[in-house]
Amino acid sequence: MLIFRAMKYLYTFVLALFALQSFAQTLETDRLALVAIYNQANGPDWGTNWVVPGTTGDSPCGWDGVTCAGGRVTRLILSAAPAKAPLPPEIGNLSELTHLDLWTETFGPGFMGLIPSQLGNLSKLEYLRLDGNYFSAQDVSVIGNLTSLKELSMNPLGDIPASFANLVNLERCTIGQYDPFPVGVWELASPNAIYQWPKIKVLRMAGVKFTTPISSQIGNLVTLDTLELGALTGPIPAEIGLLTNLTYLSIAGGYLSSTGTGNIPVQLGNLTNLKFLEISNIGLTGTIPASFNNLTNLKTLSLRDNALTGPIPDLTSIPLATAVDISKNKFTFAGMEENISRLDIYSGQAKIPLHANVIMGEIGGRVNGELAGGLFVFAGGTLANNTYRWYKNGALFTTTVGNEELWTDEGLYRVEVTNSLVPGLTLVSEDYNLIRLPVTLVSFDGKSENSQTKLTWKTTSETNNKGFEIERSADARTFEKIGFVDGNGDTKEDEMYHFTDLQPFETSYYRLKQLDYDGKFEYSKVIAVRGDQVEIKVYPNPAQELLTVSGTKSKSDVRIYNNAGRLVMKHGLNANGQVDIKGLSNGIYNVTIGGYSKKLLIQR
Repeated sequence: MLIFRAMKYLYTFVLALFALQSFAQTLETDRLALVAIYNQANGPDWGTNWVVPGTTGDSPCGWDGVTCAGGRVTRLILSAAPAKAPLPPEIGNLSELTHLDLWTETFGPGFMGLIPSQLGNLSKLEYLRLDGNYFSAQDVSVIGNLTSLKELSMNPLGDIPASFANLVNLERCTIGQYDPFPVGVWELASPNAIYQWPKIKVLRMAGVKFTTPISSQIGNLVTLDTLELGALTGPIPAEIGLLTNLTYLSIAGGYLSSTGTGNIPVQLGNLTNLKFLEISNIGLTGTIPASFNNLTNLKTLSLRDNALTGPIPDLTSIPLATAVDISKNKFTFAGMEENISRLDIYSGQAKIPLHANVIMGEIGGRVNGELAGGLFVFAGGTLANNTYRWYKNGALFTTTVGNEELWTDEGLYRVEVTNSLVPGLTLVSEDYNLIRLPVTLVSFDGKSENSQTKLTWKTTSETNNKGFEIERSADARTFEKIGFVDGNGDTKEDEMYHFTDLQPFETSYYRLKQLDYDGKFEYSKVIAVRGDQVEIKVYPNPAQELLTVSGTKSKSDVRIYNNAGRLVMKHGLNANGQVDIKGLSNGIYNVTIGGYSKKLLIQR
């Protein structure tokens, strides 16, 4: 019996000794891996308390940045900025690591070269931070083996590999350049692997320029709370509007050159949980969607540095405390007066065009006995609230209130416009060099005959006259060239000119562009010619969802204005002569096409 007990105790002792020896060897493996990293990455420069080379059996637990649990190294934080060092393969021996942070505080270059394939052995890793290092794009795919990862942060030098689709436990991911001193332009193809992450909550991809458009599959990431994107190529996917859990959305080109296109998707108005919304410096055009008035939880709205135009829609449901920045776009005062209580920063808008009305001959009128021209500008807002300061040849020429037109003589002009209800913005026009060309135009007329337009005009004297371009418009604003008629050079005789437009609109607007041989040019007045025997019908009236327009051959858009005279829809007719009006609320509207206008009631 005593012998049996002695053998039992001896067996237990041997097992304990073996276990202790095994434990020690495992921790020793961790220590040796750390020593290898230290020696490879210029450890003496770190200024840490690591004991290297040390002796067998030393414990690394408690070294700076090293945390142990259960007798193994489980956390490693190296932020001492190793200088241009490769990461040794021994990193893969730290098999119990759950947290690996190699971020470099001094913005690198930290670890460089290839990511060792042995990193893929860290099957228990839940947190991995690699940003601040310059790892080669080659072998980045090994990170796809780390399927336990919940957080990943890195600044890759190449595209994201398909293997990242395996990271199905990721909840937070940062891919991009977030350093305050970025170097160069970081370009990435839009990574398709991210659309396979079912648990992702925070996805930050700022500081990069995407070389391919963001896929509509981004709408699959319904668990997202935070989304950051950098400089886009292509449009903002409307499917982002499906991510209704978002509280933070930033799409910003920053210092990068963005080639984003298109408008702000109206579907973003569905993101009613948003507290922060930034869409800046990505080259978007169009208007602010009216659906933004649904974003009643916003604390910050920034749309700066784009090419957005007005009118600004009703934003009065956005909280007063929301910081709203719409600066550096192409807005005028249109819509600003009504929303001024919600606008915090709105300065720095682009220059507005300055137009010339007439300059040839008697049509222009006379100022101080000299033949004159008309200048006008569209600044938006209520005319009575606008003050126009006209500058001629760099000096203030005259100031008018509530009058956007100026009849004057030759000179280099610009105008500055302020609005009494919008004190933080001065709109500045482009320069316009008003020149009275030596052609006296005494008449310009048009009439409709047999579905064609016959144009005639007469001059009484010409000097250096190359000829006339004939321009046509459906709305009196946007003109296109439809023909050219030679001039008579130099003459003091009366000259008659003719031109026939074979395919006019229902109502066409025409002007002449008189060209001089030395390249100078100027425009005539604009005349309107309505087609004969044209009857435009708009039905049903009242309407609900679709509006049909018949009796028109016009290619111009259907424009719908509300009772206040604001343009609320501009759309072409479909193949059935219809336009979708589901987005308009009940009320009375004016429908115009090709110069015709009809009253419309929308009632559902």
